[in-house]
Amino acid sequence: MIQKEKRTYEEIGKDLGSLVAKKQKAYGKSVNKTFEILKILMSEYSNDDGTYTIPEELLRHIFLQARIIDKQNRIFTHPNGDLMGESPYRDMGGYSIIGLSEIELKRNIE
Repeated sequence: MIQKEKRTYEEIGKDLGSLVAKKQKAYGKSVNKTFEILKILMSEYSNDDGTYTIPEELLRHIFLQARIIDKQNRIFTHPNGDLMGESPYRDMGGYSIIGLSEIELKRNIE
């Protein structure tokens, strides 16, 4: 068995920084866009003090919706195809299946 040398934190950080730069170029500033879209979608749960009151039943959906919005951002950023060779439509389909499964599971428990 060949033992690899342990990389330094600096090397790991440099690699991670390169990956982030590559993904930002490929996908645009998806985090910022998703944040703005979620603020609009969550506006009815907004309080006057800048906080949100979110119903528990909505919590299970928020993560999946954020991921789906992220995939939509990829399509709008690069309509001719994903620069990382991934399929945002396949990913959205997967998240939709997870969401449907969660809803069916909840119905069966109640």
